[in-house]
Amino acid sequence: MYLNYSSVLLILFVSLSSFGQSFPNTEIYSWYDTQTGIQNSKLLRGVEYIEEHRMINENHKFFESNDFQKGVLVYDGQLYNDVTLKFNIYDDLLLIYLQYEQRNLFFELFSDKVNNFEISDHKFSYIRAENDSSILGFYEIISEEGDFKIFKKHIKNRTERRDKSLAYFEFYTANPAYVFEYNDEFHDLNKRRDLFSRFPDHKKEIKDFYRDFKKQSRNNPDEFLERLAEKMNFILSNTQNVIDE
Repeated sequence: MYLNYSSVLLILFVSLSSFGQSFPNTEIYSWYDTQTGIQNSKLLRGVEYIEEHRMINENHKFFESNDFQKGVLVYDGQLYNDVTLKFNIYDDLLLIYLQYEQRNLFFELFSDKVNNFEISDHKFSYIRAENDSSILGFYEIISEEGDFKIFKKHIKNRTERRDKSLAYFEFYTANPAYVFEYNDEFHDLNKRRDLFSRFPDHKKEIKDFYRDFKKQSRNNPDEFLERLAEKMNFILSNTQNVIDE
């Protein structure tokens, strides 16, 4: 049975009153999880994960590692620190490992309940674009400062292998897909023309930027796009300031 929310709020109020405002945020939530118990946690609201593909080598479908990794999760508005996660890139699923009543539980979390998560210093957000139904799922946050934001969709492709004794699958990293957000709308960002169509008044500035950082765009696209986000926010902010004047 889940705890009554008024009881949870009372517990948290007493905790904060007892320990004072200097009590670290991470400790508050760790204490909260201990008091409520895993049986009352929203993390148990998921689907049992069953792997559909046999994998026998390092060419797996997961982000960075085939092992579960410690991370941070915001699920259905609740922050969980020091949880054990694994991101299935190919199927676009977030998995969680829990220990409950001497059992090992592997859950597939409901994607639309995952606000964001972080593993290996990479932060991801679940996106469902109202203006473009093709932009859906987990995206890594490249830049979230300002009005112009950029996100990265990791992609893996599948190959089936067969030898004398068994069949198995290998997964290989494909070129990622990038999108940008502006004014609560999401748009593809795979080439500079994607920006021309949305910001025609700034076409020259965008072309100049891509020319000046052409080498970086090839060698380190994530850093290039971080710099692009800074540039676009600068351009758009200056434009707004001119309009306000």
